[in-house]
Amino acid sequence: MIQRKQTLYLFFAGLIPVILLFIPFGHLATDVAYYEYTAFAVREATPDSTLILSTIGNALLLIATSALSFIAIFLYKNRKLQIKLISLNMVVILVAICTIMYIYPRFIFAHNINLNGATVKFNYAIIISFISAVGLFLAKKAVAKDEALIRSADRLR
Repeated sequence: MIQRKQTLYLFFAGLIPVILLFIPFGHLATDVAYYEYTAFAVREATPDSTLILSTIGNALLLIATSALSFIAIFLYKNRKLQIKLISLNMVVILVAICTIMYIYPRFIFAHNINLNGATVKFNYAIIISFISAVGLFLAKKAVAKDEALIRSADRLR
């Protein structure tokens, strides 16, 4: 059934990465310039917004986690597969969060001539990515509870 509470959890867990695609993760500051860090690129924060570095990997991870959430919604007839897909999605969202907050700022930006020595200041909106991970955890728990309920009903027959 689509009208289960885990459907809401999965819907919001899929909606949040889509929102993150369109808002900046944070800003980078160097002695020379000020840059904006988004899902798709690091751009100079000026009206002409010169592309400094492509961060398409972040966008692909966010799109993948959103797609996995929406696919899992429609797998309500196969709860075991739904649980596996939610578990995979939890790993993908955690990799995405790690990539956004640690790997790109620590390793990728350090090797770029323009961004070497830049300090990253994340927006408060990045915190909503953790809400997506919590939503996936709650959805997995609810699906497992449904599966246990079905198995107990099968034993009674």
